[in-house]
Amino acid sequence: METQAISSEMQDAQNKILTATAPLHEVWRQTWIEWPVALASESLRFAAHRLRAHSDFYGKIQTCGSVPEFIEAQSKFMRSAFDDYGTEATKVMKDATHHTPLS
Repeated sequence: METQAISSEMQDAQNKILTATAPLHEVWRQTWIEWPVALASESLRFAAHRLRAHSDFYGKIQTCGSVPEFIEAQSKFMRSAFDDYGTEATKVMKDATHHTPLS
């Protein structure tokens, strides 16, 4: 066989494979590009939110004039943290379901 004929057959086989696997391209894009980028973005957004909450808390406890004020500030901070983490877990699970290929 000639080199040109072999090359043509290889190109034809490659085109058939690409056509047959076309639906997998979308799955690959969602799995390896969209979902990791969305997860990283959301993780950084949430981390920034919690860092602001920590900063606010530390600012608040600096101005506490008594133990009861400190306990109240700590309680508010902890309630807020639990609420935020619960909300974030729900959001991430919803996003994971949305970004699951073929969902």
